[in-house]
Amino acid sequence: LKKTKGIFTKGMTYRLIYQGVMIGLLTLVAFILGLSVQGDPAYKIQVGQTMAFAVLAFSELVHVFNVRNNAKSLFATNPFNNSKLILAIFASAALMLSVLLVPSLRNIFDIAVLPMENLFETICLVFAPILVVEIFKLFKVNGGE
Repeated sequence: LKKTKGIFTKGMTYRLIYQGVMIGLLTLVAFILGLSVQGDPAYKIQVGQTMAFAVLAFSELVHVFNVRNNAKSLFATNPFNNSKLILAIFASAALMLSVLLVPSLRNIFDIAVLPMENLFETICLVFAPILVVEIFKLFKVNGGE
């Protein structure tokens, strides 16, 4: 961005809206998928909340690679050339994994152990922002300046 341009240019506003809506919808889908597990209603809600929590947090960590360049594909650039960003992503992912995997932290956050059948769905939803934004970039509808 040029120093004289504002942050909320036409293309930036468009990207903020569609990418925010996309991650919100992916989180909602995760919650709904979590409700489909077998068990009592309280457990279903807990699994739905856990899936939504995981998808929201991890998809944002994955999505950071999308926003580095609004026109070039992630696969045409070097996504690992910013060591501080990579370190921050790994640190954030480690904190999230500790909340999801350490029993005492799971109890504090009142989240469930994800059933194995929901693990694949969760991973797909986490990486979905890359697919969606790459399609938008491919068809040049990403609002690039």
